[in-house]
Amino acid sequence: MKKLGLFLFIFSWIPWVIIILIVPLLTLNLTQKALLVGILLLIAEISFWLSIVILGKEVVTRYRRYFNPRLLWQKIKKMFL
Repeated sequence: MKKLGLFLFIFSWIPWVIIILIVPLLTLNLTQKALLVGILLLIAEISFWLSIVILGKEVVTRYRRYFNPRLLWQKIKKMFL
């Protein structure tokens, strides 16, 4: 079950990447793009919350700490200073 939870957690980021990088380049009208973005957001949220249910709050907060922008920025500054 833990592997499924981790898969769902990672999978929940994929629709966001598609929304940012691919949807603006598609040759769809505005209504179709809005519908596609809505569906992708729904998929992302459902997979994220299912991963939280499967993994538990402690595991998810540990992984979210790695994606904290403030901590990432501090690591980048340490690398270049």
